[in-house]
Formats: sequence, C-alpha cells, structure tokens
Amino acid sequence: MERCVLGIDGGGTKTVCVLATSDRKVIGRGSGGTTNPNFVSVPEIRETLQKAILEAIQNLPELQIEAVCAGIAGVGASEEKQAAMRNVIWQILSTPPFYNTLSKRFNPSKNIEVVSDVVIALVAGAGERHGIVVISGTGSVVYGETVKGHKIKVGGWGYLLDEGSGYEIGRMALKEVLEAYDVSGETTPLAQRVLNVWNLSSVRDVVNYVYQKTTKPTDIANLAKIVNQAANTGDESAKNILRKAASDLFSDISAAVKQIDFGKEGATLVLSGGVLTNVEMVREIIVEKIQAELPEITSIQLCREPVKGAVMLALKNGTL
Repeated sequence: MERCVLGIDGGGTKTVCVLATSDRKVIGRGSGGTTNPNFVSVPEIRETLQKAILEAIQNLPELQIEAVCAGIAGVGASEEKQAAMRNVIWQILSTPPFYNTLSKRFNPSKNIEVVSDVVIALVAGAGERHGIVVISGTGSVVYGETVKGHKIKVGGWGYLLDEGSGYEIGRMALKEVLEAYDVSGETTPLAQRVLNVWNLSSVRDVVNYVYQKTTKPTDIANLAKIVNQAANTGDESAKNILRKAASDLFSDISAAVKQIDFGKEGATLVLSGGVLTNVEMVREIIVEKIQAELPEITSIQLCREPVKGAVMLALKNGTL
C-alpha cells in the first residue's frame, strides 16, 4: 500500500491538488476553480476541493494518505480563515470514499495544515521557509520569511489595489486603448488585440464589456497575455505597460528586503505567478534591477508549480 500526502495550491484563479509519494513523486492530480474565501463561498470551496481531491486519488485504491497541506490564497495569516479551511478539508476527508484512504494514524489537528499560497510558493522555489517570494497573477504580493520566523508582507491587498499584477496590466492596457481612441478615434494594434480576444467589433464596446456583471477579474487579468504578445512584436505602448509593472513589483521587493534581516547568508528570491513565469520582459527587468541594487538576494528561482511546496510541507507534517 502506497503511503502518500496531498498537496493543494488554492489560487485566486484555479486550484490544483496533487497526490505524492514519500519521494515527492506525483502519482495523482486534480484541479478546479478558485478556493479563495474572499471570492467564493464555503460551500463552493468544499465542492471545488472535493472534486480536485477525488480526481487526484481516483483509480488509486491502494493508498494511504498521511498528511495534507493546502496553500490557499486569501487566508493570509488569519487563524480563523485557516481553521475554517482545515474544517472544510476534514469534512471532505471524513466521508467516503476519502475516509477509506486515510492512514490509521491520521490526526486532522496535526496532519492537515493550511497556510497562505505565498508560503507554498516560497518553499517550492527556495526549498525552505527562508527567503522572499513575489507572486504576480490576478493580484500580486511580496512575502518574506526567515528560519527564525520573522515575516514581512508587501502588497497583497487584492486585485483592485495590487500593482504589477495581471489585473493591473490589463487595466493599464484598457486605459491605453481608450485614451488612444479618445485622441484619434483610431483602433490601435493593441486595441485590436483586445477586441479579438473579447470578440468585440468596436472600441466603444469595451466599456460595456468591462462593466457587465458577467465580466470577471480574471477576464481583465488575462489581457496581460495579449499585452505580452504586443510587446514581443515591438508595440511601444505595450512595452511601457510591462516596464511599469516590473518597476512596481521591484519596488515592493525592495521594500520587503529592507524590512527583514536575512542574515549574512542572504536570501533566495522566488518568482511565481502567471505574469512572472510567462512574461519574459517583466521577469528580465526585475532580475536586472535586483542584481544591480539588492545584494541581499543571493539567488533567484522561478517557481512554476507552487503545489510542490505544499507537498514538501505535508511530508514534514506526516509520519513518512
């Protein structure tokens, strides 16, 4: 019988659950929508997690789950929110068919850990809870932690307020498109990309699309992809948007570094989230600035799968 752990990455856009063995080998994977408690209700979170966990363990009857770690966006350092998520996970695992997969030693108070999604991204990239992670997805945040337990957070105020995020890049793109239309009445190349992705016929339709109730924050954040495409073809307006995003993210990183002491050994910086893993221009600007101005950062790692950090923490909390 295979002894395993569950690692969960509950982001603002999607949730990933993996089943992993003691040597971190992933043998099962499931997914679903967001489990951020600021975006969706507890019943919706339970339904999403149940689906993702079931997908991860299905067709694997001979297994024994020793521990679970979930990194959930939106829980932050709130013990109340973390406890609520632990209860949801236990409610799922304490019913068939999940209960039959639990180790006889499984103790929900010890073997279910819920942390912020920034923690699992840091661990996945740095290998430990010592360093700094910057995440830029729908929203953005910079988080630092030392082995002594000192912590710092910069940003992470939510997609409407975060700078350097996918949502902010999308919002800047929309402003650029509308301002250019106001000045000349023309549809710029960047505007045409927006119209294509949203299946609209005129720039005038953009405003109605933005304000309709069915438009989600991710619809705006996903415009970062077309801004990146435009920048790669030489569009200066798109390049300026990405330069601004990179500058804002670096400012937050710099602020975090100045507020926490990593000691003589310095710290690893982990870059994570859709913007930093997929938009090369933003990543390169940040790396160049860090190498020039922040000697405290001794290495830079790219993290494409934060859920690996959840697996690592679950293994520490289990009996494997």
